[in-house]
Amino acid sequence: GFIHAKTGATSSWTYAHELGRMHLEQVFEGKMKTMAFEQVNTEEETEKAIEDAIAAGCNTIFTTASEMVNQSVRSAIRHPEVRIYNCSIRMSYSSICTYYARMYEAKFLMGAIAAAVSREDKLGYIADQPTYGILADINAFAMGARMINPYEKVYLEWRRINHEKTAAERLREQGIRYISGKDMIIPRHPSREYGLYVQEDNGEVFNLASPIWNWGKFYEQMIQLAFESNEELEARKGKKAVNYWWGMSADVIDVICSGNLPHGTLRLIEFLKNSVRSGSFHPFDGFMYDQEGIIRCREGERLRSEDIVTMNWLAQNVVGRVPDLDQF
Repeated sequence: GFIHAKTGATSSWTYAHELGRMHLEQVFEGKMKTMAFEQVNTEEETEKAIEDAIAAGCNTIFTTASEMVNQSVRSAIRHPEVRIYNCSIRMSYSSICTYYARMYEAKFLMGAIAAAVSREDKLGYIADQPTYGILADINAFAMGARMINPYEKVYLEWRRINHEKTAAERLREQGIRYISGKDMIIPRHPSREYGLYVQEDNGEVFNLASPIWNWGKFYEQMIQLAFESNEELEARKGKKAVNYWWGMSADVIDVICSGNLPHGTLRLIEFLKNSVRSGSFHPFDGFMYDQEGIIRCREGERLRSEDIVTMNWLAQNVVGRVPDLDQF
């Protein structure tokens, strides 16, 4: 059972998870049935959706929004025979498992691409809101850009902030043409302003690259682990929290590049992608300074997963700040 906060037609996030659900139907054809519950927004609705899924015979349930985590825990305690997973990070509960993807790996590659093709020292980045993991995505993009061009600045704007102009309009007013926008388009609202794109002076928009959440691969591997090993069972007996935080090495995150990129850039990105995938390169290795000039990581060191998830600072080459919550 899949429980979504929105519908696939109105939310690119839900649409991506629905693609993952359909992937399961294909991979485990004849061995598994899935069902989806949409427009689940309150804790009461989440509780009802979980109960309805269990009544319909679901023995594994994915709640795909982090705000559903509290009810997921309560329902898991009430139904210990059912596996319940919540799509969130930095949540540690022994009664449920949490899962999320290391999107910062893809954002690092996107920053490198942007700096490689831009002839300017200014790039734009549009973020939604400062939830867990978002600042890591922003900083990874900035690190990737700076690796290619040490003079590159990343101008940060927030999509959901209260403002008379859109984030893209605010960036364009600053003369910024190369922009990292939302990861996916909403099916009913087609646009080219997603992924990494460039807006020409005549108003035309061209896509350069896009990060991919391959939830199908994610769910496939989680199902295989759940039913082919005793890892989760043993963890629950020992009251140990299980968190799946996978990235390129598990093929759940990727970057698709435009065929119009220069050949040399495509080769460089393929090299970096393979390096990240093999573990020989990490976006948050070595010297890192924040906007205040404070050293956040030293040469020969690497940020821990906990440091990345809870990151509350912006890299030195990011122009912008994290607004107060009342501005959203």
